Amino acid sequence: MADTRPTKLRLFYKMYLCLLVIVNPRRFIEEEKKDEAKRKSFPPAQEQEHRVYIVRRAFWISLYSIISFGLIGAVVGLLLRDVCGQPSTGMIKILQIIGASLLLWGTLFVRGWDIQTFCGVTLGERVNQWIYRGLYCIGTSIAVASLIWPK
Repeated sequence: MADTRPTKLRLFYKMYLCLLVIVNPRRFIEEEKKDEAKRKSFPPAQEQEHRVYIVRRAFWISLYSIISFGLIGAVVGLLLRDVCGQPSTGMIKILQIIGASLLLWGTLFVRGWDIQTFCGVTLGERVNQWIYRGLYCIGTSIAVASLIWPK
């Protein structure tokens, strides 16, 4: 069975990798080769965590993310209300269109079977998930802000 342990990466490096995929794919390929070399040097895997715990953790992390980005959107909406006052209906519509568009973009963008490997931990697959989740989180925050901003 394939080793499904991903390398640990910091947030800003993840953001850098997402940017590389879009603006400099050759440099990203170099980074992915380095990551694969690191993964090959991992010590032998211990007993693998049961899938039920992976699903449970994903459930709670996704709930936390939804609540967090909803709160971020709400705080932004309240700040806009205090700083900018009452928005025009056109501005609200624009924010709602942008939020919905980012959600749709994430849905249409995400790749699955066409980049999937057996273990699912290559940098390409992980960046695919990060961009997808980023578009969804930002789109959700903008949509929530557009609902909170009006008085």
